[in-house]
Amino acid sequence: MGSDEAGTLAALDARRTDLIDPLVAKFDGRIVKTMGDGLLLEFPSAVNAVEFSIDVQRGMAASNEKVGEDRQIVLRIGINLGDIVVEGEDIFGDGVNLAARLQEICEPGAVCLAGGVYEQVSSRSDQKFEDLGYRKLKNIRQPVRVHQARVIDAQSDGDNRIGWPYLVATKERKPVASGGCFCGDVRFEIWGEPSAIGYCHCRMCQLALGGPVSAWMACEKKFVKFLGDAPKVYRSSQISERAFCGNCGTSLYTDIKALGSSGFYSIRLATLDNPEDFPPSCHFGVENQLPWLEINDDLPRIRTEEDPELAACWTEVGQPKGGPNPGTAEERRRSKLKALDL
Repeated sequence: MGSDEAGTLAALDARRTDLIDPLVAKFDGRIVKTMGDGLLLEFPSAVNAVEFSIDVQRGMAASNEKVGEDRQIVLRIGINLGDIVVEGEDIFGDGVNLAARLQEICEPGAVCLAGGVYEQVSSRSDQKFEDLGYRKLKNIRQPVRVHQARVIDAQSDGDNRIGWPYLVATKERKPVASGGCFCGDVRFEIWGEPSAIGYCHCRMCQLALGGPVSAWMACEKKFVKFLGDAPKVYRSSQISERAFCGNCGTSLYTDIKALGSSGFYSIRLATLDNPEDFPPSCHFGVENQLPWLEINDDLPRIRTEEDPELAACWTEVGQPKGGPNPGTAEERRRSKLKALDL
């Protein structure tokens, strides 16, 4: 728009004539109104809306292959299912506002669905949807469960990365996330997608952090690069080590050495520069969740002994499936002295 407004609007009109309007009709939709370079649409079913959106994104990707990168038009689409207010030909209400907010956080070339839409279409579509967890959206009171369909991965040349989270081809690679300790002496970059993101309520995490719960992001070690000072390491159990900054004491990660041949760092989510972009998707170690801590969401809740890999690690070192009971501070001190044979 900034470099060629007239040409861009003409290209958008051509896409509407050749692609968007015919697909709206095919899926029994209605164009409620146009908003500059955007459209507000309604459909008789969530399935129709999603199938329309996926076909549009595929058609846009095919059109973009025929023009240079600086002339490509890439859309974001948000879909919500909810009550609306009808006034004449227009529609209003929170249902409409939520669809607009989903569009704002959607990756270019993708489709973002509210949780209610996903529930309607997940068993009726071959499209793969990525669970983005709960997101706090502008002017929306409650966090919203979001799923995203990446219809076409971004393309690149040479050593450039493709797909999520690299939204467009780029000659300069960027990490997925970065972060560090409170004082800044220890920094890190993460160059690959996290394997899992969640809360941990286990007693060991409570003691190590001095808080009721830990939020973590599991990343393969090969994707994590440390900068600045090297973290200090504390052997916190028979199967794991915990790392922290030697200057300010910030807890950085847990390394459960018994899990996985390649190894993972369970990085403290709040040490990221952008923790808001990585919402947790489960609760772990809930057998130790403190009774006065209420987190009212519908994320899966897992007891330690229900994790087969971790339970196997504990039993291999002679501990219960749910791990050892750290006991009181005095009991932990005596155990340490006994281990040192003092």
